[in-house]
Amino acid sequence: MPYLFFLIFPLLLFAQVEMTTRTQVLMGTFVSITLEAEQNAQITHAFEHIKQIESSLSNYDPDASLSKLNVTHRIDHDPLLAEALSLSVAYYKETDGYFDVTIGAISKELYHFGEDKTFSPSKEDLKAAHLDIHGIHINPESISTEANISIDLGGMGKGYAADKVAAYLEEQNISKGIIALSGDIRCLHLCEIDLQSPYSEQTFATIQSKHPNLSVSTSGTYRRFATTKEEHHLINPKTAMQGREFVSVSLFTTADNATIDAYATAISVMPKQKALAFLGQLQKVAFVLVDNEGKILYGNTRGLIEISWLDYKENATKVSKTIKEETNAKSAVSLSHPDTTHPNEIAK
Repeated sequence: MPYLFFLIFPLLLFAQVEMTTRTQVLMGTFVSITLEAEQNAQITHAFEHIKQIESSLSNYDPDASLSKLNVTHRIDHDPLLAEALSLSVAYYKETDGYFDVTIGAISKELYHFGEDKTFSPSKEDLKAAHLDIHGIHINPESISTEANISIDLGGMGKGYAADKVAAYLEEQNISKGIIALSGDIRCLHLCEIDLQSPYSEQTFATIQSKHPNLSVSTSGTYRRFATTKEEHHLINPKTAMQGREFVSVSLFTTADNATIDAYATAISVMPKQKALAFLGQLQKVAFVLVDNEGKILYGNTRGLIEISWLDYKENATKVSKTIKEETNAKSAVSLSHPDTTHPNEIAK
């Protein structure tokens, strides 16, 4: 992918422990792994795990299993790809179809997101795009898809990779560190996370984790787009149109990264009331949303994270936190928008 960026910035809270951070470009983004200095070998092995996952889930490497599946519609069984697809089918059901990996028929085949040149498809082409989660078939010998199905695992793949690395580090009895794949982060121990404004490079809140193994996923409509900024990469599979209700979705949980990665993708394209109702059912998933009017909605934070609202140079206002506000999904903070009409400014 041409756009490499971090949406959230984790800080380890380790006293007098020397830490090492190494970064590589994998899965179309910057991947950073932070462990104790003496665990450099484990960092190397963690990167190898991610490279293996990329060789299964990538849409960009023609030798990757998913790339081959999208071309031939049948490949020999790949356990990593099979697991990711099985999870994706479950997420489709849990999100009432708002997370659909067959969105590749639009995101990859029409817009060509992640390639050197993107396009603006016609309304007729968008309407004719073939999406069908039931067109994916997995068995012990092979994985196949029906004709015209194109799969895009970008909405859960980085979270899936974070989970696999976290599982490996747990096997190594490692309990201090951070795995970060762009906006998908796993804090193995207590950490702080700075949330960046979707309209500038300013930080508007700091998140303090209250539990180890905090999973974080952020999805935004303001970083990647095709020929116009309205043509961003988060597309509602039900309408073939871009999601418009939210410009930023950040989720926090002690469950898997892949799950909230998929949920963040789905929420980004849901109608607002549908999204809030969905989040209301997820008591173990905290959220901070920035809607299309620049208001911050947050909830489900009690016992999971603590939010510190920061002084914000773009004239954001803060509300005093009460018990009611802490658990009310409709609590809001106003956020003023600077000019965001220039694509080069958005792509910084």
